[in-house]
Amino acid sequence: MATYQAYFDFTAQSRSVGALMKMYALLDKEQPAKLPLAPVVVFLAFSIESYLNSLGARAIPFWDEIERLPWKAKVSVLHTTANREADWGQDPLQFATEVFRLRDKLAHGKPERVLGPKLPDHVEPEKMLVGDKLQPDWYKSLNVEWVLSAKDRFHALMVYLGALFGYPEADHLHSASGGIFVDDEPAV
Repeated sequence: MATYQAYFDFTAQSRSVGALMKMYALLDKEQPAKLPLAPVVVFLAFSIESYLNSLGARAIPFWDEIERLPWKAKVSVLHTTANREADWGQDPLQFATEVFRLRDKLAHGKPERVLGPKLPDHVEPEKMLVGDKLQPDWYKSLNVEWVLSAKDRFHALMVYLGALFGYPEADHLHSASGGIFVDDEPAV
């Protein structure tokens, strides 16, 4: 008697990229200034790193042994495997550096004091304490303009990384494939 078993080859990057694209859809629909932007950076980083791991797992047999390396080392290993040289001073890799710099500040940042200007009375300094008027410079760079421009830069990075190994432009969007195994062997 034949047995049947479903299988599903799941890609983790599809879930991260999917969540990221849903955030961008909300930004397109809503007033971007009212939506929190930090989660976009986090999911940009998740999506980039999960795609690096997808590429590495497909191209390098021992990827499991090195996948815990920092993201930048992974990019270097992938370039070496593809006989290419990484250009960190230009997009798209410069964009990845920006994303992970912001992500690292969000994830590993320490408390820091931000000082406003010295003023002759207390009224303006009190106003500065309300809202987002006092922020570190690195956090000020995380603004609507940067997040909106990041969407195209992210796509260019994903296409670039996939092209290292000859994958099609939409490879990073591949969610899963599946099928059914049929076993015609008699049960013992």
